[in-house]
Amino acid sequence: MCEKNFDGKEMSLFPKDELDDVVEDMLINDDSDEVVVRTSKRKKRSKYKHCDTCEQNITLLKKNDSLTHKNTYHREMAKDYCKSHETSYSDHKCKPHWCGDCGFLIKYIVEIDNSKWDK
Repeated sequence: MCEKNFDGKEMSLFPKDELDDVVEDMLINDDSDEVVVRTSKRKKRSKYKHCDTCEQNITLLKKNDSLTHKNTYHREMAKDYCKSHETSYSDHKCKPHWCGDCGFLIKYIVEIDNSKWDK
């Protein structure tokens, strides 16, 4: 077997540079066997931005060039999709649903007319 020499090395969850910034408090309750670990209160920055209303990832939507209400070509594409869906399924009504804040397409709302099947 291979043996490794770890003399003088510390095993830690955080690198040495971050040890000064991290404050750990451990609370152990004997009744419920819960362990709570709190780290520092510094704010972690996310590389993604999310919409408050629809909770979609705006950064990825912009990167993938998703459909926006501001772009007239994108609105026409959404309308064309609904028209082609309605022609394929005659008992369906399709409408695009846009977010009011970010303006990206959330989903297509499809309503089915069941009166044609009740005959």
